[in-house]
Amino acid sequence: MLTKDGKPDLTGQSVKSATEYVKSLNDAGVIAPGALTMKEQDKVEKFTTGQVGMVIDSLAHITLIKKNNPDLKFTVTPIPAEDGYTGKRGIPYASWGIGVADSSKHKAEAFKLVEFLMSKEKNAELSTLANGFPGNKTAEPDFSKSDPLFKTAFDIYQAGYPANEFVGLPKSEDLMRSFDEQLQLTLTGKQSVDETLTKSQESWASVL
Repeated sequence: MLTKDGKPDLTGQSVKSATEYVKSLNDAGVIAPGALTMKEQDKVEKFTTGQVGMVIDSLAHITLIKKNNPDLKFTVTPIPAEDGYTGKRGIPYASWGIGVADSSKHKAEAFKLVEFLMSKEKNAELSTLANGFPGNKTAEPDFSKSDPLFKTAFDIYQAGYPANEFVGLPKSEDLMRSFDEQLQLTLTGKQSVDETLTKSQESWASVL
């Protein structure tokens, strides 16, 4: 959705084809009814109760899903890619931001804490406790005592790369919301894919 120098590229072919694909799924009726107004927990509940067969979700919900429906058989897979794609797959993620405030009276000490948390050993330990993935690329969590799906997910993570173009962007929440608002108009038949992408491009260009 962005160029290498951080400019919006919403009218490019890659974004257009992805948007057209999502529209085709919606037109075919294979997206859960009401998905446009669902909260995240609603989507998880749809999957947990077997009303939908696939959901793009957080690993944090694996334990919850199994607790609420012990008989549900499911696994973790890579994000689907277009036919013929052989490169590494991006994996959407949400990160924990750790930094030192400019107003801190103990910047050196605070930075030592950040270094400690990001060290190979401690970062691996922290991600193990959180059932998440480490920020230190050399750290490897110990999932031996966790649900096997966490190890499956970590293997997928290592084979791909973390991808979230919104991290660090100015007004990132506004950018996501403005695109979603235009996309909803397309999915409800009120405007074309080209109109959605053109309007989103104009909106983003005023920010980026």
